[in-house]
Amino acid sequence: MKAARLLTGVIVVVSSVQMAAAQQIDPRMPEGPNREFVSKVCSECHALSNLYSTVGRTREGWTRVIEDMARYGLKVTPEEQTRILDYLSTAMGP
Repeated sequence: MKAARLLTGVIVVVSSVQMAAAQQIDPRMPEGPNREFVSKVCSECHALSNLYSTVGRTREGWTRVIEDMARYGLKVTPEEQTRILDYLSTAMGP
């Protein structure tokens, strides 16, 4: 019984640490509207550092990136896509 409680405690702590890490916004992401939303959506599948290798894209370039991500399983509404594009093209555009 003690082992089960210990294991449960370890699982809770590890889960809490992972959730806290996932909720932190990478400080390299420029401030701007929709920053938190973009951080949440993008970090569900990959590290936010992936964004930094593609900084400087135009809105059309970011649109192609989002279309590629949709082929990998990204599910966002048209409104959410607009929010993502607004942030990326403004904060991480040319």
